[in-house]
Amino acid sequence: MNKDKNKVVERLKAKIKLENKIFVKKNLAISEQVDVLRKEKGWSQKELAKNLGKTESEISRMLSGLHNITLKSVAKLEAVLDADIITTPLEACKKYKNTEYVTLKIYVPIKIREKDTVPVDYAEESNIKYQKTYSKQAV
Repeated sequence: MNKDKNKVVERLKAKIKLENKIFVKKNLAISEQVDVLRKEKGWSQKELAKNLGKTESEISRMLSGLHNITLKSVAKLEAVLDADIITTPLEACKKYKNTEYVTLKIYVPIKIREKDTVPVDYAEESNIKYQKTYSKQAV
């Protein structure tokens, strides 16, 4: 019986158009992004609805992942949340192409003598000589 169910499910899955799979995937990604941004602001769905001039049920439906959200709605969400929700690959390339990398120095507490129970000094990690008298401690 279980094999028959699996066959039916597989046949139904095979009938789903690729565009529908992509639609659901993108909608869920947008919904997830909006939810993260909303939570970062400390807003409830009710507060988001108020800021968008919509009802709570409209927001719930919009964020269900199955609603056909318009670009205009996405733009309103981006304006209210003050963040990008959709970034195209070209925009991402431009935005992250000029990433500046920084070098950080790590300082770790060290013991001067083995019997010391509290770290008594800090040393830059690259300057630590790994000898018996010095032991590296977790920060």
